[in-house]
Amino acid sequence: MARKEGDQSLLNKVRKDLPTISRAFRRIAKFLLNAPDDFMHKTVQDLALLIEVSEPTLIRFCRHYGYSGMPDFRIGLALSKASNGRANNTMRLEPSFIDRTSINQKHKKAIANCAREFVKKGQSIIIDSGSTMSLFAETLKSSPSLTIFTTGLNVLETLWGCKQHKLILPGGIVRFDASALTGRMVEKSLAEMRFDIIFMGAGSVLPSVGLSTFDEDEAHQNRAMVNAASRLILLVDSSKFKQPALHKICSIERIHAVITDDEVDLKDVEMLENAGVKVIIAGK
Repeated sequence: MARKEGDQSLLNKVRKDLPTISRAFRRIAKFLLNAPDDFMHKTVQDLALLIEVSEPTLIRFCRHYGYSGMPDFRIGLALSKASNGRANNTMRLEPSFIDRTSINQKHKKAIANCAREFVKKGQSIIIDSGSTMSLFAETLKSSPSLTIFTTGLNVLETLWGCKQHKLILPGGIVRFDASALTGRMVEKSLAEMRFDIIFMGAGSVLPSVGLSTFDEDEAHQNRAMVNAASRLILLVDSSKFKQPALHKICSIERIHAVITDDEVDLKDVEMLENAGVKVIIAGK
């Protein structure tokens, strides 16, 4: 079954299907509707035990709704929760870092390799947290010396031992679910610093809206990072051109370039270019 109605209607679709789906699928659906947070963050093994279905049945349930597997389904669920949350003033669920890491790996690696071409010896750069940023950091392990500011603990781990680089880690509160530092201490660290480029991801990018993210604190610090850099290079795979996340970071006009994959909608590319943003399709 294809995703005909969009991610924002996933919960409604599951609820509507309750009378007609199989008994096993109905157990999964009821658990999902009653405990969406548990469905988002528990392992497939734990969910199978709790719901009393097999792991393959869980995967088949995800595929029934047009998703390739649990990570992809959970991201669709987060988008659906966001849509309902805006209508009901409730909190949006964020996909787990593990789920985000496992999605679109091939595209993310191509994007990371392409971003490497923007980096020159001696530059000072900011690297955002996130799965694509970790892959980007991997491309810098053997690069000439750079000054690198990051909030991503996964980025720090990737570059650990690369003595040619000067690594700057701000103060902040550890978000274990995002493998990142967050909070106003990050903003204070950036207040009197200037960088050449920020390489950043986003929970969502829409030419008509701008960049947005799932977490309010993350939005605050991302704005501070953007303001501390001369240029913003956005690294996002095509799955991010969807429903806007809850908290806006900045407008499209602030972006110097977007690096994405070849599955991006050409209408989005045209809108970005009309706004003066350079669009680079990784792998072409």
